[in-house]
Amino acid sequence: MDARLTKTEVRVQRMLVRDGITEMLFGALLLVFGVLFSIGSPLAAFGALLPVALNPLGSWLKRRFVYPRIGYARAPKGERAIRGILITAIAAVALLAGTLGLFALALGFEEGRLLWLSHFVPAFAGLLMAIGPWTIARTTRLVRWYVMAGLFPLSGTLLPLLGMATGYAAISLEAAIIGGLALVYGLGLFVSFLRTYAVEEAGHGAGS
Repeated sequence: MDARLTKTEVRVQRMLVRDGITEMLFGALLLVFGVLFSIGSPLAAFGALLPVALNPLGSWLKRRFVYPRIGYARAPKGERAIRGILITAIAAVALLAGTLGLFALALGFEEGRLLWLSHFVPAFAGLLMAIGPWTIARTTRLVRWYVMAGLFPLSGTLLPLLGMATGYAAISLEAAIIGGLALVYGLGLFVSFLRTYAVEEAGHGAGS
């Protein structure tokens, strides 16, 4: 689907993320999830509720700072993209379970499970977490989203190999690191956006 996006659709998608809010919210989501996941307590379950809290925040930021400056843009319908993400995620989970069996057959159950959990799972989790940024990258053609998507499997592979973290600790660390980077980068984009579209230009732009 992404390959058939028109130039106009790509421009609209870029407009929707040029203010940095998407990067900020995505980064905050990852950062908080990584911290909660590292705690290893029931609090980690609340990570699934973060999008429910962040979506209204993103809408408020758009209404308060973005729409008065550059107007409102509606994104092209993305039902097929969402369906593709769900199908990919389901297939990935099935593949993850299958690889556990392969590791167990090749190395024995206990040794295979330990290697699978310590090294393979973090890299595979990185691939799963890269689905969202990769989808945004394909629709916006923005380099920063391609880079962000690539950082997930890269960090998930290198952290265990370098001995910095393995297993679930590696997953939480890669989420926290990339989340922090995305949050800081998004804040920079947001500040730059506010300076570029200053308040005195808001009224002029709204009437156009």
